[in-house]
Amino acid sequence: MNLTEKCLEVYRQPTANGYEIVQTFKSGETVTIQALPNVTFTVDEILGD
Repeated sequence: MNLTEKCLEVYRQPTANGYEIVQTFKSGETVTIQALPNVTFTVDEILGD
């Protein structure tokens, strides 16, 4: 979570040089858990907006 920017940052597929996939989700957007594709939530649910 990036509280300063009010967004959720998701880092996937780590490598020796960082992450192959970096996603930023903002207010109103829906996030899916990669390991549990039937589980979704919104950024607002996490941030409480």
